[in-house]
Amino acid sequence: MDDNCQTNGIVFGDWKLVPVDSRNWELCHRHVARATGRHKGGTRPQWHRLGRFYQCNTFDAAIQYAADCELKDGCHDRAMGLAYAIAEYRAIVDGMSAAVIAAVRGQE
Repeated sequence: MDDNCQTNGIVFGDWKLVPVDSRNWELCHRHVARATGRHKGGTRPQWHRLGRFYQCNTFDAAIQYAADCELKDGCHDRAMGLAYAIAEYRAIVDGMSAAVIAAVRGQE
């Protein structure tokens, strides 16, 4: 099984679940690498492995983790009320869930 995170996987926004073996998937995120390391000077977003592993029955946990990261990024530089944060989280999860379902069904 080819486990190249740049080409394979189930994409939902800037997140991707990539098959690792017959039972496991790894969560990847698309972003521009930091200015240090082997990707120094890169300007194009690439997929990066996160070391977070899931099985098909835990895709919901992968989506929740990704949604939590997206929500944190959204309120990193501003304050938001709890009701707004909950609505925003729900919108993020709904969008990611729909993308995963479409990808799994081959309707992407």
